[in-house]
Amino acid sequence: MKLKPLFAVLLGLLMVGVTAGSAAATPIHNQPAPQHNIGLGTVIFTWLKGDAIISEGHTWVPGTSAYVKTYKVRHNGYGAIHVSVFKWIPLGGYVTMTVMPDMTTYNFYGEHFKRDYIHSYEVAGHSFKVLVAHYDSWLSFGGWWEQEVKFNAGYGRHGIITVGMTEWPILDSLLERIGVKGKLTKAGKRLLDFVSNGSGDALADTIDLLLSGLNIDAAIFTEV
Repeated sequence: MKLKPLFAVLLGLLMVGVTAGSAAATPIHNQPAPQHNIGLGTVIFTWLKGDAIISEGHTWVPGTSAYVKTYKVRHNGYGAIHVSVFKWIPLGGYVTMTVMPDMTTYNFYGEHFKRDYIHSYEVAGHSFKVLVAHYDSWLSFGGWWEQEVKFNAGYGRHGIITVGMTEWPILDSLLERIGVKGKLTKAGKRLLDFVSNGSGDALADTIDLLLSGLNIDAAIFTEV
C-alpha cells in the first residue's frame, strides 16, 4: 500500500501553506478551482457568486504578501457568499466565523459544514452580521458552505472576512474583541472598519493586531 506516504505528502503541503494550484489537487465535489493566493497563511477560500456579480479582480493587502478577491456587484442584486476549507480537520472540530456587512440573507447550504447561527449586530456605528458554521465530518479533506444574500449593504465598498479555528474559546475571544460579547477593542474596531468600507489598510491592521496566526481569508465588494 502506498496510500500512507501519499497522505503524508499531501498533509505536509497543506500545513506549510500550499499554492492555489496545489490546493486544487485535493478536490471537493462541486468546488470551484481556487483563483487567488492562499496568501493570508490559510487554506480557506472566500468567493462571491451569482447574477449580481458584474466583474472580479484582486487587490494587494498593504504591508503583506497577500492579495484578496475584489468584486463589483449590483446593488440589490442576488448572489451568495461561498467559503471553502481545504484542510485535514483535526479532532476537536473546526469552526468558521464570517463577519460581513448587514445584508439580507436567505438559504444556507453546506458540505461537511453546518450553520450554527447568523445574527445581526450594531457596534459603534457599524452594522454587520456574524455567521458561525462548524465542520461536522471526520473523514474528508475539507468542505464548504454557501450563504445566499441580497447585496443591499449600501452603495460603495465593503469587506467580508472569514476566520477558521479549531477551538471554540478562540471564537468567543474574537466575538468579545469586536464588541459582540464584550468591550470593543482597537483591533476589533479595525476589523469592523474593514467590513464597513473594505479598506485594505484596515484589513492589514486586523491581520496584524487580531488575527495573526489564524487561518483567514477575505473578499472586498463594491455595490454599484
